[in-house]
Amino acid sequence: MHSNRGLTGRRGWSYGERFAVAVALVVVSLLWLTQNTDLWAIVLCWVGVVGGVLGMLYSGWHYIRARKDSR
Repeated sequence: MHSNRGLTGRRGWSYGERFAVAVALVVVSLLWLTQNTDLWAIVLCWVGVVGGVLGMLYSGWHYIRARKDSR
């Protein structure tokens, strides 16, 4: 059952795709910060920004390392 990976045969997201999702998370969180909302929503947006930036750093670092190793 676990050997069936679907039609594409891919195992998971690449680091480039993870980086793009992290950028999208930062952009959406910053856009929501422009709204006049409650304190809990503001805190949640900042958590999204920090998490997105950490995700960008992590996936960007691994993407660069993978590119260097492939040469």
